[in-house]
Amino acid sequence: MKKDNINYFAVGVFILIILTVLFAMFYRVTGQVAGAEDYYVVFDNVAGIKRGTAVTYSGFPIGQLDDVQPLVDAGKTRYKLHLQIKGGWKIPEDSIAQIIMPGVIADKQIEITEGKSQILLQPGATISSRETVDLMTLVNSIGNELDTSIVSLTGDASVLIKKLDNTADQLAVLLNDTNRTHLNNAFRNADEASENMLKLSQGFASINTRLEDVLRRADNLLQDNDADVRQTVIDLHRSVESVTTNMDAILYNLDASSRNMNEFTRQLRNNPGVLLGSKPTVDLVEEQK
Repeated sequence: MKKDNINYFAVGVFILIILTVLFAMFYRVTGQVAGAEDYYVVFDNVAGIKRGTAVTYSGFPIGQLDDVQPLVDAGKTRYKLHLQIKGGWKIPEDSIAQIIMPGVIADKQIEITEGKSQILLQPGATISSRETVDLMTLVNSIGNELDTSIVSLTGDASVLIKKLDNTADQLAVLLNDTNRTHLNNAFRNADEASENMLKLSQGFASINTRLEDVLRRADNLLQDNDADVRQTVIDLHRSVESVTTNMDAILYNLDASSRNMNEFTRQLRNNPGVLLGSKPTVDLVEEQK
C-alpha cells in the first residue's frame, strides 16, 4: 500500500512537471512578455500582420503584436496596433515604426527605427509610422500592368508585322532583277569614280610637290643672284624713265601734228584747190555788195 502511494506521488510530480513545461511552452508560443509596456502604432495596410508578430528595434527583438483594432475615420479604415514592448525600453519620440519583411520567405515584423530626439515616449504613447509598399501587392500591380502592356504590344506588333510584310513586298517589287543590275552597275561606277578621285588626289599631291620644288629653286636662284637682279631692276628703271621722257616728246609732236592735220583738213573742206596752189574763188554776190 505504501509502495502504491509512492508511485502515485511520483506520477503526480511528473504530471505537474509536464504541465509546468507545457504552460511555459504555451506562454512562450503566445509570446507574452513579462513586465511588458503598451505602445500603439497606426497603419493603413496590415497585410501579413497577425497577433504575435515580432516587434524589433533596429533589428533587435523587443516585443510582439498583441492586438489589431480597426479604426474608421471619414470613410477610411485604418488599423491601430497594440504593441507589447519590454519594460524600461527607451524609445525616442521621433522613432518610426514600419512593417518590414526581413527575408524573401520570412514572416513580416514591425521594425522600430531609432530616432535622435532626447525626449522619450512614455508607455501608452503612439509611435509614428511609415507605410511600406507590400512586395506581393507591388508584384501583382506590375503583373497587371504587364498584362495590359502585353495585350497592347501584341496588337501593335500585329500592325507592325503587317506593315513590315507590305514593305517587304514593295522592296521585292522594287529590287527586281533589272533594278538590281542597275544598282550593281551604280555601285561599280561609284567604286571606279572613287578610285579615279583617289588617283586625281595623288596627282594633285605630286603636282603640289613639284610646285614646291620649283618655288624652292626659284627662291634659291633669287638668293644666289640677288645683286645682279637688283642692278637689272635699276637699269630697267632708268630705261623706263628715258622712254617716259621720249614718250612725252613724241606725244607733244603727235599733238602738234594732229592740230596741223586738223587745220589742213579744214582748209581742204573750204577750198579743195589748195592742193593745186590756187587762190580761193571770190563770191560774186559778196563782190557786188
